[in-house]
Amino acid sequence: MMGTVLSTVGSLLPYHILSYGTLLGTELFQSFINTKICFHYLPMREFLALQKHIFPVYFGCQIGLAVLTAATHPPYGIISLVKDVWSVIPLGIVVGMGGLNYFIFGPRTMTASFLRRAVQEIDKTADYVDPVRAERVNRSFSRNHAMSIHFNAIALVATVWYGFRLSSNILAGF
Repeated sequence: MMGTVLSTVGSLLPYHILSYGTLLGTELFQSFINTKICFHYLPMREFLALQKHIFPVYFGCQIGLAVLTAATHPPYGIISLVKDVWSVIPLGIVVGMGGLNYFIFGPRTMTASFLRRAVQEIDKTADYVDPVRAERVNRSFSRNHAMSIHFNAIALVATVWYGFRLSSNILAGF
């Protein structure tokens, strides 16, 4: 019994399952619970301030956990993963989508949301409202936010796809 536990501790499989499970759980929680609750219960100014700090951490964790999942691929880590192309693809998609959100669309969405909020505040007190300016910032926010949402959804689908691939590998005995 103790020998089995010790051999398991020395295997990559438990670490792989834990990193994969953490990746999937983080994606599900952030996408479907945390953001929705915060949006519903926080005033917009506080919601934006919170999201400005949460999303870079989330996208960074998404990338890091996908890399950790790849690095712990049983039985020999990256060497084993390279030989399993159908596992490389979904993890590569997760890293790619997370990277696009971390470096490009996350920051663009945050900037556009703060700009949009500022324009709305100015328009509330201004004698003249420039509809072109408002439309431009709304369009910028909508475009970047939609890209970020879609990339996150693609990453989530790829993570689930990888879960099925992982299950297949476990059932086949790697």
